[in-house]
Amino acid sequence: MKIGVTAGADAEARTAALLDARAAALAARTVGQERTIETAPYLVCACGAERYGVPLTAVAGVTPEGACTALPGAPPALRGITAVSGVIVSVLDLAACLGLDRAETEEGGHVVRLRAQEPPVALAVDRVLGIAQIETTLARPTTESESLGRGPLSGYAPPGSDRTGGIPEDFSLIDIPALLARFTT
Repeated sequence: MKIGVTAGADAEARTAALLDARAAALAARTVGQERTIETAPYLVCACGAERYGVPLTAVAGVTPEGACTALPGAPPALRGITAVSGVIVSVLDLAACLGLDRAETEEGGHVVRLRAQEPPVALAVDRVLGIAQIETTLARPTTESESLGRGPLSGYAPPGSDRTGGIPEDFSLIDIPALLARFTT
């Protein structure tokens, strides 16, 4: 009888040792291997009650909104032309481009000059809220069903998705080439 008791105790001891070794190996494997999250910066702007993120890589600068010279026969989304930093730029109303009504603000809005556009283009917004760092996976829908359609919106940043914590609200992400496509063709 002692042989069966000893064999059972040895099996339990081996099982316990194996489980301890497995736990130690798993713990050692995860130490120092923090998951790296790729982020991208967005300039978050308001158009009325809605918020939109413009990829910071597409932004050349932001200035207070000045007077625009209207162009006869221009589409309603084209406010006109103005000088920004000594360069004549076409100013598109972001709200009108997205099918929204423009909110009338007392303090005036901002003009977001876009980088590398020929002819130069700027977007008129009600106000600039700040810069948000969000996960790049939010900007790239992985399937057609996750896509926001064929329009100028490429993704959605839910509340709290800003890694810096500066923009607590949600906002939609603008696809600049898709937004400008109907004005450049």
